[in-house]
Amino acid sequence: MRSNFLRLPISSFMLVAFVLGCLNELEQPFDLNLYGYAYFPLEVGKFRVYEVDSLQFDIGVNDLPTVDSARFYVREEVVEILQAQTGEEVYRIERYRADDLDEPWKIMDVTTESLTTNQAHRTENNLRFINLVFPIEEGVVWDGNQFIPDDIVVFVAGESVEMFKNWRYEILSEGLSESIGQHTFESVATVQQANDENEIEFRFSQEKYAENVGLVYRERWILDSYCKYTGETGPCIGLDWRSKSGRGFIMREAIIDFN
Repeated sequence: MRSNFLRLPISSFMLVAFVLGCLNELEQPFDLNLYGYAYFPLEVGKFRVYEVDSLQFDIGVNDLPTVDSARFYVREEVVEILQAQTGEEVYRIERYRADDLDEPWKIMDVTTESLTTNQAHRTENNLRFINLVFPIEEGVVWDGNQFIPDDIVVFVAGESVEMFKNWRYEILSEGLSESIGQHTFESVATVQQANDENEIEFRFSQEKYAENVGLVYRERWILDSYCKYTGETGPCIGLDWRSKSGRGFIMREAIIDFN
């Protein structure tokens, strides 16, 4: 009896198998965790507490620098979701300060955070930063301050400083285990926001994000030497930045509690 089965060459069967295999792959859901959104979790009720150490520099008597040091604590809590005019969800975060953990928290300011498909945004003091870009990959570079003019000034100890000169964001590492304070995080992404130095200015900023926690560490050195303002560079030659800074600050924030 003659079979009605259509006889195809072996190459045709291989082609059909290849196409079916591709279809099966397309049907499988894409794992969004591969993008790294877990490094920037947003959920109402989430909180983080940081220990903050800071040094503020100013020019004192005889044009020599003075230094004020402080240690305090900051608590951030996501309190509600707002709807932006663009339709995106914006998470409102209240920030509190205490000089000691036994003292009551006092409201300090309010910030917001939001996510797009490929960016994580944070707004502080009406300045909008692009803190992360997705997918999280080592070596990726972007302009995280594209909404902020380079020459905008901030005031430190009453003096103006061009804080955001020559910032350049880059993911230095991703997925590494790291201990910060009393906590060890299995997967941390490190973002360098600035690392630019000359004889009279130093701009360094770095942030670390842990999966399912968010920001766990931040360090910033925003410094101008006092020789920038006296016009004599000679006295600053050979001095380290703690010795020659006349304006600016050094600040470190490390997480100590979270949920």
